[in-house]
Amino acid sequence: MTMYRFTLFIFITFAFLSCNAQPSYNLSCLQGMWENITNGSNDDDNINFIMYRNNKSMSFGYNEAIESSGLYIWEFKDGFISYDATGNESININQLQREGDYYVFARIEHVGENGVVKFPFYQVASYFECEENSLTIAGNNPSEYIKIERLPSSALKLLYNRGKKEDKDYIEKYLDIKVKEVQVNKSIIYSEPGTATKMFLIKGDIATVLEEKGEWLKIEFLGKRLVTGWIKKEDVN
Repeated sequence: MTMYRFTLFIFITFAFLSCNAQPSYNLSCLQGMWENITNGSNDDDNINFIMYRNNKSMSFGYNEAIESSGLYIWEFKDGFISYDATGNESININQLQREGDYYVFARIEHVGENGVVKFPFYQVASYFECEENSLTIAGNNPSEYIKIERLPSSALKLLYNRGKKEDKDYIEKYLDIKVKEVQVNKSIIYSEPGTATKMFLIKGDIATVLEEKGEWLKIEFLGKRLVTGWIKKEDVN
């Protein structure tokens, strides 16, 4: 075989294998906030989000139409492996990598000291597709997500209050943002420090802090629409 034919053979073989190989993914694609848009997922006002930060994630949801509905929170360790572990009795999360062929997520609360987690407390996605603004994960149930820039303030409030109850800071751990709770009955929102608007926050509202300037805080609040402005620092905790 001539050198030209040998080189051509290697190129064709490599191209064939590349086209038929399981696609490889990376955790960097997952980073950020995602909202579940799976058909039927929002029936009866059920809301579900998943937050990825480094190699951990948090899935949480609630029913916004029922004030007494509980907020569920599941925390996971995420990563990839090079083989399909479906059907295995257990895996070791210490073997998870930042990139690979198969996406794996394991419930943190069920991981042993040695890193071993038993089925069904870990899942290997039967289908996984991650793009810039869309995500599909099929485990027990297929779920489709879209990337979002911020959580609704109602969701932040639920996470904030659960964190206070459990002495955990879910917002800092997974969102890396700073929030404040309004402590007065009415906190006027200012377009600029000293320039009042007709808008205001009420006691118990949770606002995201964007900037601090002296005795003022620049905040944003996502209710029926996104509001950005300034409030007095003395109005919050």
